[in-house]
Amino acid sequence: MARARATYLSEREKDFLHEKTLEVLEKVGVAYNTPHAIDLLASAGAEVDRDALTAKLTWDIIEPCLKTVPKKVLLAGRRPEDDRVLGEWPLHATTDGIQTYVYDDLTGLRREGTAADLETFVKLGDALSEVDAIWPSPQASDIDPYMLPVKFTELTIRNTSKHVQDEVREPDLVEPILAMYEAAAGAPLTERPYFSVTNCTVAPLQHDRGMTEAALKLIKRGVPIFILPMPQAGTTGPMTLASTCIVNMAELLSAMVLFQLAAPGCALISGVGSAVAEMRTGGYIAAGPEIGLINLTCLEMSKYYGLLTQATGISADAKAPNFQAGSEGGMTGLCAALAGADSLIATGAFDGVQTESLAKAVLDNDQLGALRRYVRESPVDESTALMDDILEVGIGGHFLARKSTRAHSRSEIWRPQVFQRGSFEEHQAPGRSLIEEAVQRAHDLLASHEVAPVAEDAAREIAAIVARHEAARP
Repeated sequence: MARARATYLSEREKDFLHEKTLEVLEKVGVAYNTPHAIDLLASAGAEVDRDALTAKLTWDIIEPCLKTVPKKVLLAGRRPEDDRVLGEWPLHATTDGIQTYVYDDLTGLRREGTAADLETFVKLGDALSEVDAIWPSPQASDIDPYMLPVKFTELTIRNTSKHVQDEVREPDLVEPILAMYEAAAGAPLTERPYFSVTNCTVAPLQHDRGMTEAALKLIKRGVPIFILPMPQAGTTGPMTLASTCIVNMAELLSAMVLFQLAAPGCALISGVGSAVAEMRTGGYIAAGPEIGLINLTCLEMSKYYGLLTQATGISADAKAPNFQAGSEGGMTGLCAALAGADSLIATGAFDGVQTESLAKAVLDNDQLGALRRYVRESPVDESTALMDDILEVGIGGHFLARKSTRAHSRSEIWRPQVFQRGSFEEHQAPGRSLIEEAVQRAHDLLASHEVAPVAEDAAREIAAIVARHEAARP
């Protein structure tokens, strides 16, 4: 089978980065910031500082942990037809998550997201054909902060049956949130992992105490963990791309070791969140050639360690869903796809992952379809050579009437849902731009799409969990 591929590092360069990553872990170590983690690492033979809550890791501790990480991970939906298996499913894709703002594509106005926006964008993700999982967004500024985590979960479950990937930042939130997902799935997450989490390390070389303690609970309940280091070259990471990738891999391995020691065989995926800083402002650059090269490096190093991967996908730094946004997202996404990413953080975000819009989500869905065509395995053999047709048609003929043309036309040629093809007049006569067509497509999907309903008993249980959380307010 032929498949488009991209490589960046030589074997010598991979070995070099591996050696330097180990040097960081052995000589500098990592701050875990929770005694529970230090106890686990000390019992495995790591050199720890209990006062500073730090540990240094050696290869004889790291290597056995790598061997217990699964090579396939089920990301279940609320319904079996929404199940996906990383390691089998080609180029899994999730919506981009945790944006703050919503952009009106027709007026150019930007505002903070609300609960109604959360419902809209989660439902749109449920309707988009190329989206496999939902990372809920935007943040809902009109929900009371204490209630936000559980209300966020309730609204997400109600508006999608696809797998949900999100964050749990405090250990006290684990039980109510998991109870809601288990009620919706109708099974323990150990059987049907309908929910997974992103665990962000804190660059350079630290772990967030609350998120880490939450993750140590989550892995024992069957929740897959996407480990997402996010050093930024020039600020929280050193200035060269190679050195920032070394910090990325050190943070990744430090988290992998901790979670495998706590629950051997737990489902872990290597996420790539590293980026570069805008040196004039210190801001986060989400796209551009450096992000593609970081993706290539960290994806290849993750595969060097035998880990499943999730890459930064098709976000943008553009301030609207315009040519810049499409160019940035397309280049970054293609780098990750050709490097063999198992999953992409994909649709909806721009403005340095601060803002999302209906048009961007819909256009990114087409972008995902095109990316999947690039990396689809294709046979190169007698079945695709079509030699009978070439020999029979001969010089100067055409292939329109051949049975093979009808048989292969739909599978061989990718067809967009919104990207413009056809005649110039077809798209210019009405005077409607591509953005306007994308917004209309979003409205049509939202009006026609029906989310699979949550079972009545599950909905009652979820409402009761929300009520109990409210009653327990400090």
